[in-house]
Amino acid sequence: MANLAPIASWTADDVLHLGRRAGFGLTPEAAAALAAQDPGTTVDAWVDGTGLSTALFDSVWADRADPVWLSAVSGSSGTAPAVNQPHRYAVDGADAWRNSLSRAQASWAFRMQYHPYAFAERMALFFHNLFATGATKVDNAALMLQQIETLRAGAVKRFDDLLVDVSKDPAMEIWLDSVTNNAAGSSIPNENYAREVMELYSLGADNGYSQVDITQLALALSGWSFVVDGADISVSPADGSKVAARGRFQLYDGSALPAGTYRWNNLDTAATTVPNRHVGAARGAAIAFLGQTLDVSAPAAGTGWAAGENALRSIFTSRATNAAQFLASRLILHFVSPLARLGATDVGDVAALIESAAFDLRAVMKTLLKSQFFFDPANRFALVEGPMSWLVRSARMLGMDLAAADAASPKGFPAWAMVASYFETGGMKLLDPSGPNGWKEDVGWLNSNTVRYRTRLAAAVALGETFSQGGGSVPLVPADPTAWFPAPPASPLGVHDRLVQLLQPAPIPTAVRDAWLAGLWPAGTAFAWDAAGQKKARELAFVILCSPSSQVY
Repeated sequence: MANLAPIASWTADDVLHLGRRAGFGLTPEAAAALAAQDPGTTVDAWVDGTGLSTALFDSVWADRADPVWLSAVSGSSGTAPAVNQPHRYAVDGADAWRNSLSRAQASWAFRMQYHPYAFAERMALFFHNLFATGATKVDNAALMLQQIETLRAGAVKRFDDLLVDVSKDPAMEIWLDSVTNNAAGSSIPNENYAREVMELYSLGADNGYSQVDITQLALALSGWSFVVDGADISVSPADGSKVAARGRFQLYDGSALPAGTYRWNNLDTAATTVPNRHVGAARGAAIAFLGQTLDVSAPAAGTGWAAGENALRSIFTSRATNAAQFLASRLILHFVSPLARLGATDVGDVAALIESAAFDLRAVMKTLLKSQFFFDPANRFALVEGPMSWLVRSARMLGMDLAAADAASPKGFPAWAMVASYFETGGMKLLDPSGPNGWKEDVGWLNSNTVRYRTRLAAAVALGETFSQGGGSVPLVPADPTAWFPAPPASPLGVHDRLVQLLQPAPIPTAVRDAWLAGLWPAGTAFAWDAAGQKKARELAFVILCSPSSQVY
């Protein structure tokens, strides 16, 4: 049985567990401060994002340098103009063309490291795996970032609302061929999205639907596509080629368009209408879907829904228990425990919570993250941490805080675009999964190759590795080892203990710890907190990050 009753009190270790699983880590000092507060109130604020100041982040994001690319302007001089749009980046203070996956990946990694509302970023990462969409097919980095905005905003929505938002998302519409789903007249509808929306996104394989239901849902969602406003077209200064910076949902039902609107696949000629690809009277106004008869030819009066949206939403009424079981399994596996370790009723208990909360993610996550189930000692260090969470959390603990990074010269932003080339080999090619089923979690994150490349990523974070930019060496993850310690350490053991507090691995055997310290500080070697000692601290941080204890959380 999953004990979903809230904890009455907590410790700093409990808070650190919350930070690791529902964010990207907390420092020991931050955890101690939160441990002095009421757990229920604190978790509510964590989920809601209240009490946070985003002023510095917003300033850095919008005015100083696009997080997608390290601006070439001097770290001590003025600001680069108009670089906060996801399809642009700054070079020598000027806007320049881009459609770069690595820079889009860098943009999101930057947000995960530095945005104060870590829970929203963590939920976006969770949903990026659930609603896995790949840039290789979408072929538009800005639309991929737009989808992440949708997932971020969905962190505290109802799950059915989020599913509808994702179904209308331009990147998803390209990824699973909604843009080619034509059921007008005698056309045969494309079933790709209808199949995956039930198998992968709401119910799970063979869980309460049939092939007939897939065909009927494809009819309902026919014509779901998008258009691009003229202001959202970015033009290359080099060759005049165009790309959509944003897309806007549009039902392709023959309707008229506002002036200056472009169809998604023709950015050269403004359109006055869209073609009709939606099921209409000639095909019959009703479908038989999941045991119900639904009119999908036009929006339901007073709802503001698109035509066919009622079919999508009906999944959560006609198959509410199945959908709740599906979502419960995914939430538990990501935030709580491997499913194989649970009792027979644990998933059912969380599913009952989801169904009783009417799929309200805000309410569900608040209950789950306050629960005895979440904080059960058996669930600590029980999951293998995903590579992006592991990497960002390490950078948060060892890298500069945003104020220090912003004050550095040259600008101390992590050059995530240089690190992004290792995301795929580390196990998660952010924004570009190989298929709609995303990535396997827990032990699925680890194999001989991904473990090897985690060491490369650990080196980028811990060892002060640099790359060349503007004729100088710029650290991949700017860090100052002296800032890791509230006071200079007095011994190798002091170095170790503080790094363990920051990096929060599973318990490290004493014999292993002693072997590490003996290797770095051989017997008879005087300890000194000088440049050489700080270099050894970096090396010890690297060893800890590469250890088996640091792969679980």
